[in-house]
Amino acid sequence: MHATTETWSPTTLALVDDEHDQRNASDGHSRYGAYLNQRLSSFHEYDRPDQPLPTDEFAAAAWKVATSPVMSPGYVEIRDDLRGIIPTFAEDGDGSLLLDIHVPLYCHDLRAARDIPLGWQDWDTERHYLSSYATRYEPSAKRPALLTTTVVRLVVDTSWGLLPQEHTRGHGLIDDAKRTVTAMTRGINQHAGPIVSALRGER
Repeated sequence: MHATTETWSPTTLALVDDEHDQRNASDGHSRYGAYLNQRLSSFHEYDRPDQPLPTDEFAAAAWKVATSPVMSPGYVEIRDDLRGIIPTFAEDGDGSLLLDIHVPLYCHDLRAARDIPLGWQDWDTERHYLSSYATRYEPSAKRPALLTTTVVRLVVDTSWGLLPQEHTRGHGLIDDAKRTVTAMTRGINQHAGPIVSALRGER
């Protein structure tokens, strides 16, 4: 993680690390851009290299490249205690862009915690010195475990201010993608941050 422990808060779930991106760019411009340039076929319509994607499809593609596992560390940093922020599309209606935030919860966060047998395992944790939020990972397989993850699902609508993709290559594509994932990060923190904070009992 490049964000310091002071950077994160109960409602800050994702951050854009533009300074690290530029400082570690092999081309002197953008590390994220280098990853985009390796995947140009994902950023235009099939067999039409000059035709940009619809706004929602472009946003999903740009987000996937900006985050782990494609980029590690990502251009967008996800808070350590989350297990991912994943774009998907609604299977009914108009196929709206959705963002699923996977939030691990401890057993004691559940109403049924008193009925869970003794000896059952929960999420293990590992704390990073730069973050006050610990990574949650699966325990050993020696004993049974109850590993609860809830999904906070956001609908990305016009209020997020995503602008259309204008370029399919070069610095223009990089600027389009950076602008888009920055708007997505802002929307995630605004709309999902308070929900995740409430789930965790944080303020």
